[in-house]
Amino acid sequence: MSFWNSGSGATITGRAEDAFISDFEIIPNGTQASASIKSFNLVEKENKYTGANDKFFNVNFKILDGQFKSREVGMKIKCFSGKPEQIDRNLNMLRLIMQLCDFKLTHDGEPTDIELGYMAGKIVSIKIKEWEMPKADGSGVIQGNFVSEVHASGAIPTETGIKAIVEHKPTSSVESAFSRNASMPVLEADLPF
Repeated sequence: MSFWNSGSGATITGRAEDAFISDFEIIPNGTQASASIKSFNLVEKENKYTGANDKFFNVNFKILDGQFKSREVGMKIKCFSGKPEQIDRNLNMLRLIMQLCDFKLTHDGEPTDIELGYMAGKIVSIKIKEWEMPKADGSGVIQGNFVSEVHASGAIPTETGIKAIVEHKPTSSVESAFSRNASMPVLEADLPF
């Protein structure tokens, strides 16, 4: 076996267009595609914003068709903490994915990484959403994607969504007469000229 054998079966050319990484772009809101579960595991780590311990199931999907074929997108299933309604929704998502993958636990405890690993390679259809939040230092925003829905393989058509447009209000720590008096009425009708 040669060192130069391709992982995908494509010929190794050495051309720039085959070697360079294309621009990373956010997958448009509402994009739907078939995907395989690349990994499914339990994550426990410290939240860098709150300092609390976060515990959730993390699912990574590899898109199999459409404009974003071969891209990966993730889903966090947060069923250990939060509001009761949020925990219920996340437990339902976990159960739904298990049902779509024909996986059934033999106990009523939380699934282990070994058990979750059974679902790796299973094919489902996913719907992708965009997320956006301000950077902690106020210098702009960070963006990303997440999987919002999981369906049986082929249950929804493959289609590219539409980029979400979010208005950003600039944050300023400089106080001025304009910012302090922003709610003052405009008195244009009282001006003599």
